[in-house]
Amino acid sequence: MTAWLNLTKKELRLGVPAFIIPLVAFVLLVAVAAYFGQRAGYPWEAVAIVALSAIGVQGMYLVYYLLYSLASERKKMHLWLHTPMSGYSLLLAKLVAALISMVITFAITGLTLMVAVSSVENIPIQIRWMEVADIGLLGSIHIFLIAINFAVWFLFFWMIFLLLSRTLSTFLSLIATFFSFIIINVIIYGWFTETAFYRAITMWGPINLDEILFSLSMTSSLDGGTDVATETGPLTVYFGFYFTEALFTLLIFVAACWILDRKVEV
Repeated sequence: MTAWLNLTKKELRLGVPAFIIPLVAFVLLVAVAAYFGQRAGYPWEAVAIVALSAIGVQGMYLVYYLLYSLASERKKMHLWLHTPMSGYSLLLAKLVAALISMVITFAITGLTLMVAVSSVENIPIQIRWMEVADIGLLGSIHIFLIAINFAVWFLFFWMIFLLLSRTLSTFLSLIATFFSFIIINVIIYGWFTETAFYRAITMWGPINLDEILFSLSMTSSLDGGTDVATETGPLTVYFGFYFTEALFTLLIFVAACWILDRKVEV
């Protein structure tokens, strides 16, 4: 366990540039938005838009972080694979390091959004902050779930790329990996999600989000004093979908580890 923790620390040090670059870019964008927003009379609104956009793209954060980490590792592949640890330990350390960086980045962007929204003086919408907190929590959970799913698929296809690059050039390996992505993820998996069997294993355990969100209602005041009320309709998700996707994600991760252990690390 100590050896794996040391490996994770090493992965965190390796990923420092990938961690710093988005934060620096975010700070610069916030500064630019605040400057031009101040000139227009809406500084906090501009900052809120930048922060919300930054949160929205974090579904791809883990893929970005892992791409940097694995590309750096490929330059000294023999050293990375020289460790006696299994492929599971190697890939899990990278994934954990990426998650730690994402949590910190997400917290900074989320805090910036909260400060910006709470500093807006005139909000034309009557907001119940408890409901907003519920939506924010659910949204954050889903962003992390999406990011982990994308990250595991990326690890799987990166292992395929490493396997192909043993016999093909880098360019041909990238092309072949791209076509394998189209065949496996888009065609085969896309077809599978449309089958009755997939619906049977995912559409069970309904969860009524209205009970969590208390049927969010917003009333905005338009010009002329007219109030327009907007209420969310019934929203139901299925526990079976989350369970099935989690199981598929775990299987894909195991497959990536198997390829690294049996086909790449030889």
